[in-house]
Parts: sequence; C-alpha cells; structure tokens
Amino acid sequence: MKFLVTILFLVLTLKTSFAQLGGESVFPFLNLNMSSNYAALGGFVPAAKIKGANSLTSNPALIDTLDNMSVALNFISYVDDINYGSILYCGKICKKTMLSGYVEFFDYGDFLLTDEAANELGNFTCKDHVFAVSSSREIFKNFRAGITMKSVFSKMETYFSNGLCFDLGLLYIFDSQKLTFGFTAMNLGFQLKTYTENTREKLPADLRFSVSKTLEHAPLRFSLTAHNIQKPKLDDDFLTSFADHFIISAELFPEKTVSLKGGFNFLAHNDLYISEMSPFPGFSFGIDVRIKRFSIQYSRQCIAFGAASNMISAEVIMR
Repeated sequence: MKFLVTILFLVLTLKTSFAQLGGESVFPFLNLNMSSNYAALGGFVPAAKIKGANSLTSNPALIDTLDNMSVALNFISYVDDINYGSILYCGKICKKTMLSGYVEFFDYGDFLLTDEAANELGNFTCKDHVFAVSSSREIFKNFRAGITMKSVFSKMETYFSNGLCFDLGLLYIFDSQKLTFGFTAMNLGFQLKTYTENTREKLPADLRFSVSKTLEHAPLRFSLTAHNIQKPKLDDDFLTSFADHFIISAELFPEKTVSLKGGFNFLAHNDLYISEMSPFPGFSFGIDVRIKRFSIQYSRQCIAFGAASNMISAEVIMR
C-alpha cells in the first residue's frame, strides 16, 4: 500500500509539469524509444507485456516478479550521424518487488562552430545522458504499479542543463479474457539547472493509456495506445487531430521463439508526411528471436523519404 501511496503522491505533486505536444519542452530525447520491440510497435505501449528488462522503458509496472534477472543492450542508428543507446539491468529484491536500473546516452555528432561573421572557430559536440533507477511491485493479484526516477544531463557546446523526472506506471492483467490494461505518466519533473538564466522550461510529460488483446484461437496480439491525452490536440480537421493521439500495433506469435511486430503512429505520419513519394512515415516493424536465455531484436521506423531509424537490441536472462 505504501508503494501505491507514493505513486499517487507524485502524480498530485508533479501535475503541473505536463507539457504541450512536440517542440515546446526541454529534453525531447526522453521521448525516443529505447527498445527494439516497442519501437517496432510504434512507440511506448504500456499494456504490451514483453518479457525482458526493456519493458520498463515503456511502463515500469511491466516488470514483474515472474521475470528473472536480466540485462539488455540497445543501439540505435538514427538519422544522419545521430546515435543513441542504453544498457539495462533488472533483478528481484524480494518476493513481490523488482529493482531495475539503466543508463542511456545520446550522441548527436560534431558541429561546426562559427562566429557572427561565419568565421570557423572549430567544432563542438552535443551529448545527453540519462541515469535511472526503477522499482515495480505487485499491489494485489494481477495489478502492478511501478516507478522510475531519472536524472537527466544535457550538454550543448558550453551550455549545460540537468533535471529530475519520474515515470509512473500501472498495469492490470485480465487473464480470463487475455486482456491487459496499462497506464503511464511519463517524464513528470523539472529542470534543476537551466541552459541559461531565467529560461526554465517544461519537460515532455506524456499521459498514456493502452489496451492489449491476445486472440483466443490465433497467435495474434493487438494493442491500441492513446498518448498525450493530457493535452487534447483538436483543430478544424477533427478526425485527423483526434487520430494523432493514437498508435495501433500488432504482434504475430507474441509468445513464440520468433515473433513479428508492426505498428502505426498517426501523429508521426501526419507530422512527417510530405507527398505521395513518402507515404510511409509513422510505420514501423520488427522481429524478435528468442533462443533459450538469449534474445536478439531488430526494428525499423520510417521517418521520412529516404530516412529511417534502425534499432538493435540484445537481452540475456542471467538466471
């Protein structure tokens, strides 16, 4: 009960941190997906239970005490020369509680430094890091809660900023119907040090609700996720703006040795669609191969014409 009370307290005390939709918050890299499996599903899907440490980046409540100690590695080749990745650890500390942690890095490559007259002064880099610790606990049968605390560090040339934020998650499993419901409040927090004086910015907070359904007589699991529900984006084109809050996903053979995954993110598609030459932004797909204690995953997210994000993940169950 104390664990659940802590989560509810954080929701109430950090409610003012909710940000607008993209482009109006600091540390936007917090919304980049770290797991190949979830990237293949179109983004963070808090109800899609996939075995392994990477699940906690989508919903900290997804890690349960039925999982063994595991380690996951992720590497993402993003657009141009941008790369990022992570290492995660997950282990049991008592009968009902799991303790996890991870480190993320973001490397945006080298940039040319010039003065006002365009004289070249050398090069500079931009790098971001996230250090996180996470815990999840069974509150009662089939209902779990989880929390992740993240320390964020960002450096752009000589400018530096850091912050503190939390991911809160709930998960309910309806076994008889093969239904799973997930809820997350992502990136609730604040800047501790701003890039410049008097320019404190909001973090990219995101409320998500998701439902996953596994078919009774077919090896298929479907998921529907609503994101950014704290800030309805509704304009004159009601249907398009309403759809921008949803991600649809499907998994073929979700519990088998080899599983195929695909997803469609309406917001990514509508924001990045340019012409009929580039019809695929927002689409993603991937594969997960599990052999005994080892899993290798690959995903590809279509960003724009000629541009895509490729992600490779590897997980090992230690015991």
